Amino acid sequence: MNAGVDAVIAALNDVDPYGLAPGEPDGAPSDEYAAEASELAGILAQQGSVSPQDVDRVWQHWFGDTLTGLIDADAMTALVARLNGLSSEA
Repeated sequence: MNAGVDAVIAALNDVDPYGLAPGEPDGAPSDEYAAEASELAGILAQQGSVSPQDVDRVWQHWFGDTLTGLIDADAMTALVARLNGLSSEA
């Protein structure tokens, strides 16, 4: 995986909307959200930023749920800001 995908995985792991505790001893593998992270990293690379709607489309694709249905608005705003900050680090 590339650094961009790894950084998106870290952001998604911090949100952990399903309580899977990625990377924890009794949790899911640390790359549990790798497929979603890869798709979001691709959007970041192509568009330079993501919107909450982009995140929801990715989440809908992989889980059949929107992320905004799982986390509160402040958490979504913080996640999108963190993800968009990654494109400025590249």
